[in-house]
Amino acid sequence: MISLSQFSMLHVPWNDITQLCTEREATLERSKRKVAGTSTSRAEVEEAGTSTLRAEVEEAEAQHPVAEKDVEAQGDVEADEQEEEQPDEQEKEQRSDAEEDQFDEAEPPPPPAPKQTKRNRRTTTARNPPKVAEPQVTEFGGGPSHLSLLSSFGNHVAAALWRGETNYNHVGSGLLTAFTERWQPETGTFHLPIGEMTITLDDVSCLLHISITGKMMNHAGTSCTMEEGRDMCDELLNFSREDAQEEFDKMKGAHVSFAKLLDIYHGNLNSALEAENNDDEEPETVEFLRDCTVRAFLLYLISGTLCTNESAQYVDVIFLSYLQDIPLINTWNWGASGLAYMYNYLDRASRRRCGNHGGYNCMNFCAFQETRTSLDRMEVDEVTFCPYEDHRQTRPFQDISWYSGWIMCGSAMLCPHLPERVLRQYGNVQAIPRAPSVSAKPDMNQFSIQDAFDDYLTENYVTEEMRGPRAEHGYETEPGQLLEKVYNDLEHVVTYSLHRKRKRDSGDGKKKKKKKSKTRGEEAGPSGQG
Repeated sequence: MISLSQFSMLHVPWNDITQLCTEREATLERSKRKVAGTSTSRAEVEEAGTSTLRAEVEEAEAQHPVAEKDVEAQGDVEADEQEEEQPDEQEKEQRSDAEEDQFDEAEPPPPPAPKQTKRNRRTTTARNPPKVAEPQVTEFGGGPSHLSLLSSFGNHVAAALWRGETNYNHVGSGLLTAFTERWQPETGTFHLPIGEMTITLDDVSCLLHISITGKMMNHAGTSCTMEEGRDMCDELLNFSREDAQEEFDKMKGAHVSFAKLLDIYHGNLNSALEAENNDDEEPETVEFLRDCTVRAFLLYLISGTLCTNESAQYVDVIFLSYLQDIPLINTWNWGASGLAYMYNYLDRASRRRCGNHGGYNCMNFCAFQETRTSLDRMEVDEVTFCPYEDHRQTRPFQDISWYSGWIMCGSAMLCPHLPERVLRQYGNVQAIPRAPSVSAKPDMNQFSIQDAFDDYLTENYVTEEMRGPRAEHGYETEPGQLLEKVYNDLEHVVTYSLHRKRKRDSGDGKKKKKKKSKTRGEEAGPSGQG
């Protein structure tokens, strides 16, 4: 190949230059034919190179004319060089064709992987510590962490829910079911995410306007015998012994159905009206029929509200004993006994395999109006703990509501009433309460319970010191008792745990042994925290 510097030193005629260019074009043409179809840009480059070479040769001829002899010698040399380079060019072209065929068949090589950079974990962790997420509560955790206080929780109906088992095998009221699942017989309160709440004597007084003082019902057992029942029906309801026995056999006990009791009421009422209009009727007979009519009505009212049994189909004749002397009916503590009756059926309904509920459930509807999901999502500021402040002119607060101990409806229905566990419902700041066994002492019968209730100011009483300060917003508790305070404390614990973990990970690998110090713990008193 002849460079421009060689043309500047030689004087070559134009014919010879044309011949050389022709040969060069032939060589380039052969190369273009072999690479045709593979790259169109290569042919354009070669053509452009040939045109440039011609222009340079013409310029060199114009500036430097050359002799023929020198051209002949140079032509011989060029011919020899072309003969020596031609085999090499053919060999290169063959190798190029083979490589191009191989390249067409092979797949394109994958792109190079990005370079992996090793992060300095210690520096990164210290510079960008992980953020502590705020704990989110979507549902109530369930039962207690240990059973030292709620020892019977293993048989509670909510224990099956806590373990993810099947709920009741029947369809019941959602409201009653939701609260029954949260009732704890040991404390006599509903255990809610916002704390403990219950239906108190003050609730009964304000909602039902009945007495919460006086003698509580002290009958033995839950019902009377059939013989006693026949005598009371004949003497107090004007319902013959024969008819009473027939009804008892039908109801399988000393019970009277609501339908039969309604017939007894209408029969006595019609007889009393006829006797009043009959001048020949004895006054004692008229008074007897009137009293039987009143007793039938009161028995229907009591058994349909305060003392509704789980069947809700009949009344217990035992309550006739408290209606014997009508002028003294108001001396009985219907409020406390009715509350104990409802507590008793809450206890029973909170146990597994119990499908019915008894007691005056209207107090549940009046005091609480939320279902299961709403209860678990309820916040303390959404609860009206003292709903009767505008009602005090009609029903003033009675000091007996601070009574702390047993209430009863007969010897078989003994339930704790513990106002110190629900101080927020009395307008006070909630403190850690006493253990239930301190207020409601075990092994007490109906007589000792009545004595304790009568003398509640001596021992069984929530004193002013125990009540604590008045609440400003209605939901205050002592530090550490409010659920929101627990969440805030939990956030610090999580932050501290992450900090300790990072510190161990970024250490030098040496493990430090911690010495365990033995401390003598003082004997802890009973805790009432459920």
